[in-house]
Amino acid sequence: MEASRKPLARVEGRRRLRLSGLTIVWRGTPSLDDWVAYILRAKSKKFILADHASERKVKTLLSRLQTMSKKQVEKLAKG
Repeated sequence: MEASRKPLARVEGRRRLRLSGLTIVWRGTPSLDDWVAYILRAKSKKFILADHASERKVKTLLSRLQTMSKKQVEKLAKG
């Protein structure tokens, strides 16, 4: 008899950046490279900052965004 495996835990979070006033949302599974981070907006269009990235890359990106202006963050998301 095979033991049932419990599903992998998903991690979600959001952070409001003090300098730019933007809200950044991220989610992913620990130890997998399926993390995504994007700018939360009222409009349907999302500015994706990172996609299919590792947890470490997303967390590093979040710390870098703390010191950026709104214009710089949106430019990074579009680029």
